[in-house]
Amino acid sequence: MHSVFEILEEATDSAGPDLISLDDLKLALGIEGTTEDAALQAMITFQSRIIAEYCHRRFGRADAMETFTFDRGETMPARMALTLSLYPVVEILEIPSATDYQVDPASGRVWVNGWWTGSSMAITYSGGYDLPEEAPARLQKAVIEAVREGRTSGTRDPSIREVQHGDTRISYFTSSTSSASPGFLSMPVIDLIAPYRRLTVA
Repeated sequence: MHSVFEILEEATDSAGPDLISLDDLKLALGIEGTTEDAALQAMITFQSRIIAEYCHRRFGRADAMETFTFDRGETMPARMALTLSLYPVVEILEIPSATDYQVDPASGRVWVNGWWTGSSMAITYSGGYDLPEEAPARLQKAVIEAVREGRTSGTRDPSIREVQHGDTRISYFTSSTSSASPGFLSMPVIDLIAPYRRLTVA
Protein backbone atom coordinates (compact mmCIF):
# COMPACT_ATOMS: atom_id res chain seq x y z
CA MET A 1 0.00 0.00 0.00
CA HIS A 2 1.13 3.54 -0.70
CA SER A 3 -0.47 6.96 -0.46
CA VAL A 4 -0.53 10.17 -2.49
CA PHE A 5 -0.88 13.38 -0.48
CA GLU A 6 -2.30 16.53 -2.08
CA ILE A 7 -2.96 19.97 -0.59
CA LEU A 8 -6.35 21.22 -1.76
CA GLU A 9 -6.42 24.62 -0.06
CA GLU A 10 -4.04 26.51 2.20
CA ALA A 11 -5.45 28.10 5.34
CA THR A 12 -4.85 31.79 4.65
CA ASP A 13 -3.63 32.95 8.07
CA SER A 14 -2.46 29.71 9.63
CA ALA A 15 -0.69 27.72 6.91
CA GLY A 16 2.77 28.51 8.23
CA PRO A 17 5.57 27.70 7.96
CA ASP A 18 6.47 29.99 10.89
CA LEU A 19 6.26 28.12 14.20
CA ILE A 20 6.57 31.22 16.39
CA SER A 21 5.62 34.87 16.06
CA LEU A 22 8.21 37.61 15.79
CA ASP A 23 6.99 39.21 19.03
CA ASP A 24 7.27 35.95 20.99
CA LEU A 25 10.77 35.30 19.64
CA LYS A 26 11.96 38.79 20.55
CA LEU A 27 10.48 38.44 24.05
CA ALA A 28 12.25 35.10 24.56
CA LEU A 29 15.58 36.51 23.36
CA GLY A 30 15.21 39.81 25.21
CA ILE A 31 15.39 41.86 22.01
CA GLU A 32 13.85 45.34 21.97
CA GLY A 33 13.33 47.74 19.12
CA THR A 34 12.59 46.98 15.49
CA THR A 35 15.97 47.32 13.77
CA GLU A 36 16.45 43.53 13.57
CA ASP A 37 12.86 42.61 12.72
CA ALA A 38 13.43 41.73 9.07
CA ALA A 39 16.45 39.53 9.85
CA LEU A 40 14.70 37.83 12.77
CA GLN A 41 11.60 37.12 10.69
CA ALA A 42 13.76 35.54 8.00
CA MET A 43 15.45 33.39 10.66
CA ILE A 44 12.07 32.24 12.00
CA THR A 45 10.91 31.17 8.56
CA PHE A 46 14.19 29.43 7.70
CA GLN A 47 14.45 27.51 10.97
CA SER A 48 10.75 26.56 10.85
CA ARG A 49 11.25 25.09 7.38
CA ILE A 50 14.36 23.19 8.44
CA ILE A 51 12.46 21.73 11.41
CA ALA A 52 9.50 20.71 9.23
CA GLU A 53 11.83 19.03 6.72
CA TYR A 54 13.65 17.17 9.48
CA CYS A 55 10.32 16.00 10.92
CA HIS A 56 9.12 14.82 7.45
CA ARG A 57 5.83 16.64 7.85
CA ARG A 58 3.86 19.80 7.36
CA PHE A 59 2.66 21.63 10.48
CA GLY A 60 0.45 24.43 9.06
CA ARG A 61 -3.32 24.14 8.62
CA ALA A 62 -4.69 23.07 5.23
CA ASP A 63 -7.39 21.05 3.51
CA ALA A 64 -5.94 17.93 1.93
CA MET A 65 -6.85 14.77 0.08
CA GLU A 66 -4.89 11.60 0.69
CA THR A 67 -5.42 8.61 -1.56
CA PHE A 68 -4.33 5.21 -0.28
CA THR A 69 -3.83 2.62 -3.04
CA PHE A 70 -3.67 -1.07 -2.25
CA ASP A 71 -1.49 -3.51 -4.16
CA ARG A 72 -3.12 -6.30 -6.15
CA GLY A 73 -4.50 -8.88 -3.74
CA GLU A 74 -3.72 -6.76 -0.69
CA THR A 75 -6.33 -6.47 2.04
CA MET A 76 -6.37 -4.63 5.34
CA PRO A 77 -7.50 -6.48 8.46
CA ALA A 78 -10.49 -5.07 10.28
CA ARG A 79 -9.61 -2.33 12.76
CA MET A 80 -6.25 -1.68 11.14
CA ALA A 81 -5.82 2.08 10.77
CA LEU A 82 -4.75 4.26 7.89
CA THR A 83 -2.44 7.05 9.04
CA LEU A 84 -2.93 10.49 7.51
CA SER A 85 0.10 12.66 6.73
CA LEU A 86 -1.33 15.99 7.95
CA TYR A 87 -2.09 15.91 11.65
CA PRO A 88 -3.49 16.77 14.12
CA VAL A 89 -6.68 16.13 12.16
CA VAL A 90 -9.21 18.93 12.56
CA GLU A 91 -12.07 17.42 10.56
CA ILE A 92 -12.75 14.54 8.20
CA LEU A 93 -14.51 16.10 5.23
CA GLU A 94 -15.23 13.00 3.15
CA ILE A 95 -14.54 9.27 2.92
CA PRO A 96 -16.65 8.27 -0.10
CA SER A 97 -16.81 4.53 0.59
CA ALA A 98 -17.24 4.68 4.36
CA THR A 99 -19.94 6.21 6.54
CA ASP A 100 -18.99 4.70 9.88
CA TYR A 101 -15.46 5.53 10.97
CA GLN A 102 -13.38 6.74 13.91
CA VAL A 103 -10.42 9.09 13.93
CA ASP A 104 -7.69 9.83 16.46
CA PRO A 105 -6.99 13.53 15.73
CA ALA A 106 -3.63 13.68 17.50
CA SER A 107 -2.02 10.81 15.57
CA GLY A 108 -4.00 11.12 12.32
CA ARG A 109 -5.14 7.48 12.40
CA VAL A 110 -8.49 6.56 10.83
CA TRP A 111 -10.48 3.33 11.27
CA VAL A 112 -13.70 2.16 9.67
CA ASN A 113 -16.05 -0.42 11.11
CA GLY A 114 -15.50 -3.47 8.96
CA TRP A 115 -13.06 -3.96 6.09
CA TRP A 116 -11.54 -1.44 3.71
CA THR A 117 -12.98 -2.21 0.28
CA GLY A 118 -11.86 -1.44 -3.25
CA SER A 119 -8.41 -0.83 -4.72
CA SER A 120 -8.04 2.68 -3.26
CA MET A 121 -9.37 4.89 -0.50
CA ALA A 122 -9.49 8.70 -0.84
CA ILE A 123 -9.85 10.70 2.37
CA THR A 124 -10.49 14.43 2.25
CA TYR A 125 -9.78 16.22 5.50
CA SER A 126 -8.55 19.33 7.29
CA GLY A 127 -5.48 19.10 9.47
CA GLY A 128 -2.44 20.81 10.93
CA TYR A 129 -1.92 23.53 13.51
CA ASP A 130 -3.22 27.09 13.37
CA LEU A 131 0.25 28.64 13.15
CA PRO A 132 1.97 30.19 14.91
CA GLU A 133 -0.49 30.36 17.83
CA GLU A 134 -1.19 26.62 18.10
CA ALA A 135 2.36 25.42 17.53
CA PRO A 136 3.39 23.10 20.39
CA ALA A 137 5.67 24.70 22.97
CA ARG A 138 8.54 22.32 22.15
CA LEU A 139 8.51 23.39 18.49
CA GLN A 140 8.45 27.06 19.44
CA LYS A 141 11.31 26.51 21.89
CA ALA A 142 13.25 24.70 19.14
CA VAL A 143 12.98 27.74 16.85
CA ILE A 144 14.06 30.05 19.69
CA GLU A 145 17.14 27.91 20.40
CA ALA A 146 18.01 27.55 16.72
CA VAL A 147 17.83 31.32 16.20
CA ARG A 148 19.79 31.94 19.40
CA GLU A 149 22.53 29.57 18.25
CA GLY A 150 22.65 31.22 14.84
CA ARG A 151 23.02 34.68 16.37
CA THR A 152 25.70 33.45 18.78
CA SER A 153 27.84 31.68 16.19
CA GLY A 154 27.45 34.49 13.67
CA THR A 155 29.25 33.89 10.40
CA ARG A 156 32.17 31.99 11.86
CA ASP A 157 33.13 28.90 9.89
CA PRO A 158 32.32 25.97 12.26
CA SER A 159 35.32 24.06 10.90
CA ILE A 160 37.68 26.67 12.43
CA ARG A 161 38.73 25.61 15.92
CA GLU A 162 41.49 28.12 16.61
CA VAL A 163 42.65 31.55 15.42
CA GLN A 164 46.12 32.96 16.20
CA HIS A 165 47.49 36.44 15.55
CA GLY A 166 50.95 37.15 16.94
CA ASP A 167 50.96 36.17 20.61
CA THR A 168 47.15 36.12 20.82
CA ARG A 169 45.32 32.85 20.36
CA ILE A 170 41.54 32.28 20.42
CA SER A 171 40.14 28.76 20.60
CA TYR A 172 36.53 27.80 19.92
CA PHE A 173 35.08 24.87 21.83
CA THR A 174 31.91 23.06 20.79
CA SER A 175 30.49 20.50 23.18
CA SER A 176 29.17 17.19 21.89
CA THR A 177 25.69 18.11 23.13
CA SER A 178 25.49 21.26 21.04
CA SER A 179 27.27 20.17 17.90
CA ALA A 180 25.29 20.59 14.72
CA SER A 181 23.94 17.60 12.86
CA PRO A 182 23.51 17.39 9.10
CA GLY A 183 20.71 19.83 8.28
CA PHE A 184 22.04 22.58 10.58
CA LEU A 185 20.12 21.48 13.69
CA SER A 186 21.97 21.09 16.98
CA MET A 187 21.37 18.15 19.28
CA PRO A 188 19.39 20.22 21.85
CA VAL A 189 17.05 21.35 19.05
CA ILE A 190 16.72 17.79 17.73
CA ASP A 191 15.83 16.58 21.23
CA LEU A 192 13.07 19.20 21.43
CA ILE A 193 11.45 18.25 18.12
CA ALA A 194 11.95 14.47 18.34
CA PRO A 195 8.36 13.74 19.53
CA TYR A 196 6.99 15.48 16.40
CA ARG A 197 9.05 13.62 13.83
CA ARG A 198 7.00 11.44 11.48
CA LEU A 199 8.65 8.10 10.81
CA THR A 200 8.95 7.24 7.13
CA VAL A 201 9.92 4.05 5.33
CA ALA A 202 12.24 4.47 2.36
